Amino acid sequence: MEKIDGWKEGAFPFFLLAIIGYAFYNVALRFVPVDFDDLVLLSSAKATANPLDFFAGDWGFGNYGYRPLHSLSLWLSYRVFGVSSGPAQLLNLFLHIAIIMLLYALLVKLYSSRNWILTFMLSCVALISLYTVSGPTWVSDRPTLFVTFFLMILLNYLARVPEGKLPKVWVLLLLSFLALMSKESGLILPLIALYYLVVELRTRLTHPAVLSLVIMLGAYGLLRFVIFGSNAATYTEAGYLFGRTYYENLGTLQGGMRIAAYAENVVKNILAVFLPIFDGQGKLSMIGTKMNSLVVVSCTLLIFVLSWGKKLTRFQRISLVIILLNGLIHFQLFRYRTLYIPQMALVIFAAASDQIKEKASARKALLFLAAALLVFWNMKMIGENLDLEMFNRMAKIREASFEQDILATSNRIDPDIVKQIILKYRH
Repeated sequence: MEKIDGWKEGAFPFFLLAIIGYAFYNVALRFVPVDFDDLVLLSSAKATANPLDFFAGDWGFGNYGYRPLHSLSLWLSYRVFGVSSGPAQLLNLFLHIAIIMLLYALLVKLYSSRNWILTFMLSCVALISLYTVSGPTWVSDRPTLFVTFFLMILLNYLARVPEGKLPKVWVLLLLSFLALMSKESGLILPLIALYYLVVELRTRLTHPAVLSLVIMLGAYGLLRFVIFGSNAATYTEAGYLFGRTYYENLGTLQGGMRIAAYAENVVKNILAVFLPIFDGQGKLSMIGTKMNSLVVVSCTLLIFVLSWGKKLTRFQRISLVIILLNGLIHFQLFRYRTLYIPQMALVIFAAASDQIKEKASARKALLFLAAALLVFWNMKMIGENLDLEMFNRMAKIREASFEQDILATSNRIDPDIVKQIILKYRH
């Protein structure tokens, strides 16, 4: 890493990112644990005697999700803190802040530590965003944080490998393994490592590093098949076909309609990174109000356009491949939470651009203004929603029928878990 002199170019931006992140998201520490997904997964953690079982089965939903690291972290949290939501939410928040710090370190490497203000503001775009708010505020989205954490370590490592040298195979394999144990989107890591070796470094296909990653991918696919059988690649959600027609479950669509839905999800997962014109389920929609949409869409698009040049840099190409891979991996759904990693990739694309390297540049100034406006607008827009979520959760647990209603939603929720939560939080 290039030498960084001075407080402002060194520790200060990291410190400021941590302060802003904690100050903005700490409201989530007061979220009462009444979320359906969280209750199902907490019940699964309670019912599991041996945590190693998480490495040989579903993560608790019965939807063929393989996320043992998250299940293990939740199992440990329950054994130590019980149903207290604060520690579990705090871990998510710390992971999100750590990811943004790693992102900033990468942007500084790609751009310049001497002009840290722009890279700091771009990092804030990822810190507070419609696409990244789920991670630090929703315990069940921790798997995405794990994957992104390992991805940021990988990208920082690749950015610091001396030109002409190959990255160490054990580093690529270890980070890829940890990501695959986190979530299905962990596939991005070994695939990016392969892209870097084969396309960027033009490594021969028979090289041990390439073969090792291919073998790991094959072993992961085989593991999923052994555990889940023919359902190894099955996952269904509600969504919108052609951005207009609602469907309750993608699995109910037949023939060409299902193929169209798959293709549309891929396109949406890519397009929405640069042009946020969909709601949280993929419907063509404004983001709340017309003004919200105007600011968010125009600033996001401007950041991308200003960063585009005649010749893309290595890390610009890598960021676009990450966005493409994420879109393909999530072909079965469109959700804001699946765009957490692409949001990181967008700001990497901007910081890696040769178009903003000049000391005095109107393009650079406009990029900073667009990023700053987007950050402050997101603070206002998302902050209001987080406060509302906290009050809604408090009101929900005080409802006399809460226990009966939540237990009626699924037999996967442990009644004792619900009783513990009511005892702790209903007052």
